[in-house]
Amino acid sequence: MTTLRFILADQLSDSISALQGLDKDNDTVMLGEFIEEASYVPHHPKKIAFLFSAMRHFAADLETKGIHVRYIKLDDAKNTGNVTNEVQRAIKKLNPTRLVVTEPSEYRLLEIMKSWQVKFKISVEIMPDTRFLCSHSEFDKWATGKKQLRMEFFY
Repeated sequence: MTTLRFILADQLSDSISALQGLDKDNDTVMLGEFIEEASYVPHHPKKIAFLFSAMRHFAADLETKGIHVRYIKLDDAKNTGNVTNEVQRAIKKLNPTRLVVTEPSEYRLLEIMKSWQVKFKISVEIMPDTRFLCSHSEFDKWATGKKQLRMEFFY
């Protein structure tokens, strides 16, 4: 079974849930520089450069560990600039049996990822992001019945 594991720019960690259970012989980790993600809201150019640099270094680090990496650079002639299109292009090329991602921090991206299973006709596993103090369900349980949601009361 081959797995495509997609990592976002704010998920550059060896302990990110999408990398758990990685099979170096059969899995591919995908990262990419997508103009759509860099421009959907205004960002300082230095921030974008920093993120792309961090992603390139993370990808290189994974490769030194013997992990297959598919990295799409911004200036790649075939880069469509769109996350969904690039994941689809990777699926067509690599023919994985499943796609694993870590839940994104943005609701907009989560909704996009939720559509991939039907769109690509492949098993898509959205793993929880374990880098936070609690899960969404734990927070929902705490928030039930509250009139105001203040961080100071939560922490």
